[in-house]
Amino acid sequence: MRSAFAPLVVLAGTLAASPSASAATLTTTRCTAERNTVIVTGAGFAPSSLVSVKLDGEPFRSAATDAGGTFSGTFDSERLPGKVRQRVHLLTATDAAGTSASRGYRVTKVLADFSPDSGDVASLRVRFTVRGFGVLRREPSVWLHYVDPRGRSVRDVRLGRARGTCGTIRRTRKRTLFPFDARRGRWVLQFDTRKTYRRGRRSSTFIWVRTPVEVFSRP
Repeated sequence: MRSAFAPLVVLAGTLAASPSASAATLTTTRCTAERNTVIVTGAGFAPSSLVSVKLDGEPFRSAATDAGGTFSGTFDSERLPGKVRQRVHLLTATDAAGTSASRGYRVTKVLADFSPDSGDVASLRVRFTVRGFGVLRREPSVWLHYVDPRGRSVRDVRLGRARGTCGTIRRTRKRTLFPFDARRGRWVLQFDTRKTYRRGRRSSTFIWVRTPVEVFSRP
């Protein structure tokens, strides 16, 4: 583990004028997807000094303040174990003079699902669940795009707004899984934060989850 924060290349809009030393502040990314970047900024600490940072009470890293008593850095969040969907952590920064500030952040899995997950797609009624859709934008609308076996989006349905710190819809009202006659083949349900469909890719600048659903011919 590195002994200091990785320097930030761009940190737009996260630093304000430095407060007095008696009013140190610590700011972090409020919620991040697992194995993604957490941004940390501190202000009001002793100028040109070393700040020790603890994570959940344990020594973590250190950072050097500038002449104004501020510092900034980044680190990657952990990968959450299988059944753990979200974790809350606490960062505490303290300088040699004892000035200290704390701030919490969350790590979440990004997922989308529906239940029950089996039955006749012509009549199956389900509730949708999404988590982690607010890591890029606060409380976004979540859309479900039905992509046919040829890769074309044939229906766009708004599921609702993802609420809370990390953007969650715990359960929608019951809906028909396919609100239209679905042709035979492998469909993809893409959940994302865009009103119009664009295939989700690793380089996409929006949150997305793609779930395959096989549609069989009815007997």
